[in-house]
Amino acid sequence: MKIVFVETEDDERPFFAESLADHDVDFVDDISGVPREAEIVSVFIHSRVGAEFFRRHPKVKLVASRSSASDHLDLKAAARRGVVLARVPDYGAATVAEHTFALILGVTRRLRHCLETRHRGRGAIGRLRGLELRGKTLGVVGTGRVGSMVLSIGKAFGMECLAFDKKPDAGLAEKIGFRYVSLDKLLRSSDIVTLHVPLNPRTRNLLSAKRLARGKHGFILINTARGALVDIDALLAGLNSGQVGGVGLDVLEDDTVFRNDASRIIGEQIVQKIHAISTPGGDPLRREKRLRELEGIMRNRQLLAHQNVFFTPHVGFNSIEAIERINLGTVQNIRDFLAGRLRPEAVVAP
Repeated sequence: MKIVFVETEDDERPFFAESLADHDVDFVDDISGVPREAEIVSVFIHSRVGAEFFRRHPKVKLVASRSSASDHLDLKAAARRGVVLARVPDYGAATVAEHTFALILGVTRRLRHCLETRHRGRGAIGRLRGLELRGKTLGVVGTGRVGSMVLSIGKAFGMECLAFDKKPDAGLAEKIGFRYVSLDKLLRSSDIVTLHVPLNPRTRNLLSAKRLARGKHGFILINTARGALVDIDALLAGLNSGQVGGVGLDVLEDDTVFRNDASRIIGEQIVQKIHAISTPGGDPLRREKRLRELEGIMRNRQLLAHQNVFFTPHVGFNSIEAIERINLGTVQNIRDFLAGRLRPEAVVAP
């Protein structure tokens, strides 16, 4: 069986090669490099898999994502082609929950300001003064594996905890000690709001301009889930007005900003897109698309440059333990698929 891994780190490749030694295993840096004869492909979240990919790879039977999320996979296109989509449903809840609090502390203790040398000397103590978490209200949107762990950690910090979920779990609320409320009530009442829901058509721009305006004035927003859960224009406006007091981010709608040599890559992208937009002739729809992409890149740069934004480069999942579980789970999914016994919880379904 021809198995191709996309976007792997150098130190991961020996494990995959040895674990699947009875197959033809190959590694490529980008999904565009997947050979036509591939039968099983393992991708990470930056690889978009849809109808065009399936058209160019007619032999693919399984796409095994090294993630719990599936918004980078086109479920309808896979179903039409009869391709099975798999994921690793639970690998890093503790890791992401802990990173959520790293971001919360980064914002509340003004770590970005602390690391800037210009904030030294006279008056620095006032400029670098942070917030205590004890007694503050934490609002958690989504009480799945990660959200429930965030609530447990919040209770350990002595915080009042509220949560919103489309399917409230009364037993979980009693066990941890939090209250379910409406999303509007959570926004009005919380000093810190943190997002832990998947990205889908219903949750895209979940925090719109109207919703952000309903929040407690000066509240802190944390996002370790997906960038597109928040309207970036509304978020920038909220930061500039003070309605949003601070933001902790591990994700953006376009994570290109977080890739290696990001400044050079972003600069090249901007030049290319400006050239494409300014060139006479061409497809108007294509020009419009490139204009929107350019605007997105510039908004991301504005957001990350804001003094009240503390960010990390999409590493919330990235612990030694979580990566080990991802890789073990991916190999298990591939083996189970080949044996005809892929676990239902590992199958991505509409």
